[in-house]
Amino acid sequence: MKIPDLSIIEKTLNNEATSEESCEVVRWFKTPEGQAWLAERIDQDEKTIHMGEEEAWIDHPIPSAVMYQNIMRQLRRQKIRRFIAYAAAVFIPIALIIGLFIRINSQVDLLADGGYDEVYVPNGERMQVLFQDGSKVHLNSGSRIRYPKKFGLSERKVYLEGEAWFEVAKNKNRPFIVDLSYMDIKVLGTTFDVKAYPEEEAIFVALETGSIELKSRSFKSYQLRPGEKAVYNKASGRCEVLRSHDVKMYSAWRRNVLVFKSAPLSDVMKTLARTYDISFDVKDSAALRYTYTITTDSVNLTTVLKELEKITPVLFEEKGGKIEVRIKKLAITTHPFRFVVCLFDRRAGNRVLTLK
Repeated sequence: MKIPDLSIIEKTLNNEATSEESCEVVRWFKTPEGQAWLAERIDQDEKTIHMGEEEAWIDHPIPSAVMYQNIMRQLRRQKIRRFIAYAAAVFIPIALIIGLFIRINSQVDLLADGGYDEVYVPNGERMQVLFQDGSKVHLNSGSRIRYPKKFGLSERKVYLEGEAWFEVAKNKNRPFIVDLSYMDIKVLGTTFDVKAYPEEEAIFVALETGSIELKSRSFKSYQLRPGEKAVYNKASGRCEVLRSHDVKMYSAWRRNVLVFKSAPLSDVMKTLARTYDISFDVKDSAALRYTYTITTDSVNLTTVLKELEKITPVLFEEKGGKIEVRIKKLAITTHPFRFVVCLFDRRAGNRVLTLK
């Protein structure tokens, strides 16, 4: 689709375009190229909000974020199949939520009992939250965060289920605490990724900059330095701190990149199900024995599944709104002078390997 004129895009974002112009722009925003442009625009708009000026935005939502929300509502109504043409719908960031930022005499709550707000990000979407202290959090699909309407005087505490990347504003007098139910993360000012989905057996924390302290419910503490990751087993209570050669790969999802390293198929399917808001139906349990090591920046699920099929003999087929998972069938025949194995792929045809 042809890119609309920039002036028409700006008029649409400012609610000044005609209905015909708006329709043209919205249709383009539904394409992967349009979604990428809108994502970049939201990021640019966010950068215009300087520390201490958040109050001016309380009653004035960022135009591009409002447009994004409108487009997402339209996409849901139309029930577009993400795994066909518009798989990238999950990879476009992010509605920007501006936390309240009032004058200093009402910025803090001495007892931190002024009530809580909660943000839930459905499967297939992402969101960014800007807190009143200037801290930011990027929320991945299927995640939930609860935070006080006003941070307490002695600490800034939030509660997380799912995966998030934090950029915490420094304040040595009021540490930032992330409560993960099984453990807390204490932060003074840093950037890090945490993955703590309730249904998963382990919690992963990867530190990019600064320093953090992990404290389990058994009162054991673990210090992380930049470039280190922690893996906490919920059942055993054991926490292992390891050095990572590329700690930023854990937050690659923010950059529209999927990274799997020796990941069992069950873990791969969980990630794809959250990312694309789809479900898998395993027809052949033997497929679950395979693992995957792959990095892909493709935003189309069909393309991602084809890349996975190149690694193992596991097939992924869309049927009835689900992805069916099975092993490619083997057809074995004999010959007086040789043994022939035919690997049958329903979509790609037969591959014949001759064994002498």
